[in-house]
Amino acid sequence: MYPFISTETYLTNRHPALRMRPQLIATSVLLTLTAFFTQGYQPKIRETVSGGNKTWQVYDPATHQKATFYSEDDVRIWLENRYRQSSSTRANSPSWGRSNP
Repeated sequence: MYPFISTETYLTNRHPALRMRPQLIATSVLLTLTAFFTQGYQPKIRETVSGGNKTWQVYDPATHQKATFYSEDDVRIWLENRYRQSSSTRANSPSWGRSNP
């Protein structure tokens, strides 16, 4: 064994993951995979404070749009507009349960 790797790193009978019930393990794996596959398109918002002034940098990974706002209200408006645009795009898409005549 390598000296920098703990024996707890390997799945031994002492490893906490093996003491969990299979149901809990499955739930944990499912939640982790769901978070991994869905977080890619969630907007990223970062609040910064410089000289006592707050700013919010936002990034939409779906459209690669970046913006800077100086109030929380402006960030909320941006988020609402983003949601409306994505909703209208899905509603107008023929692949969203609409039948073609």
